[in-house]
Amino acid sequence: MSKVTAKYQITIPPEIRKKLGILPGMEVAITQKGETFELVVDPIAALKKKWRGKLKSGISSDQYLDEVRGSI
Repeated sequence: MSKVTAKYQITIPPEIRKKLGILPGMEVAITQKGETFELVVDPIAALKKKWRGKLKSGISSDQYLDEVRGSI
């Protein structure tokens, strides 16, 4: 179990850090799921990865730019 410091910081145990791939400087989020809380590692990167290259039409950004600009 982790302790909360006077500055409200916690230490994530080494085995958890390794399992989640947490490195110094990474961002994490804490979200609520019902009665429990969940640690989400680098949520912005996960969202970017999920949506990278996708538009609402389902085509990639490169395909969209080719349509708009015309192929070279």
